[in-house]
Formats: sequence, C-alpha cells, structure tokens
Amino acid sequence: MTSNEAPAFAEFVAQLMERSHRRMLQAVDGLSNAQLHHRPTRGVNSIAWLVWHLSRWKDTSTATVTGRQSTWLHDGWPARFGLPDDATGYGDMPEQVAAFRASRETLLGYATAAHEAAMERVAAMTPEVLARPFQYRPSDPVRPAWRAMLTNVVDFTEHTGQILYLRGMLTGPDWMK
Repeated sequence: MTSNEAPAFAEFVAQLMERSHRRMLQAVDGLSNAQLHHRPTRGVNSIAWLVWHLSRWKDTSTATVTGRQSTWLHDGWPARFGLPDDATGYGDMPEQVAAFRASRETLLGYATAAHEAAMERVAAMTPEVLARPFQYRPSDPVRPAWRAMLTNVVDFTEHTGQILYLRGMLTGPDWMK
C-alpha cells in the first residue's frame, strides 16, 4: 500500500490500535508504581487503571468479534490481577478504581500480550467477519461487527488521550521530548 491508498477497514483499525499502544507505552515509560496509580481526584481514573481497561477492551472486543478466547482468560490473567474473569472496568465505581493495584510488570505484561493478540485477530478480520451481527451484552443493540470495532477504536483513542494527559499532569509538559 502506498501512502496515498486508503487502507481496508481492518488495516485502518490495526494502525490506530498500534499507534495507541505505542503512545501508551511512551506515556508510562519511567513512571513509578506510585505515579501509575496516582489519581488527581476521587473521580479520576489512574494511568494504571486506564492501561488495564484499554487493554481489556482491546482484548475482549477483538476476541468476541473473531470468535476467539481472550488472552485475559486463555493466559490466566484474572488470577495475576486478583480480579474476576469478567472484569473489564466497564462501570467501575471510584472505589474499585482506587482499589486497583496491579504491579507495573503485570500491567505492562498484560497490555503487551493483549495488544499482540488483538493485532493478530484484527489481521484476520475479513469483510465477512466484520459484517456479522454482533452484540456484547443482551441489553446492547445488535449491529455489524465493524460498527462495534469502530466504537472500540474511538474508546481506545480517548483512553490513550487520558493517559497522555495524566502523564503531563504528573511530570510536566516536557515528558514527550
């Protein structure tokens, strides 16, 4: 593909996910565990929680769309985090965010494993897979899988922005140099 050619939808999703992952890794580089878990106020998520939640949704959404098992379950990550199998962070209350205390190694180990698996799954998303009816929860509307992936890519981008913003709050604006 040349730089002027439009990518296919799955390739576009993969490129956005890759960029988001690189930016997230850049933002957490050099942060201590205390900085990773810092919350500026009660209602704000920590960088660590955002990295986990972003990774969980990337993992679960791509696994669900492609009909595969998530890395979270396949590789036993719930036990390493001390969380239930179905934990994603969706709907977590401030107390749950405050209680989230994964180590840097566990957090980044999962983020990397989930990202690699998600990238493999996205590469397998054919137009037929993306056109299938899709529903996360029984209360959600049924929609094509590509629309679910679009929603998730927006979510990944927003959470990456939150991580970058919190990093700037913690260490000042010059951290990106």
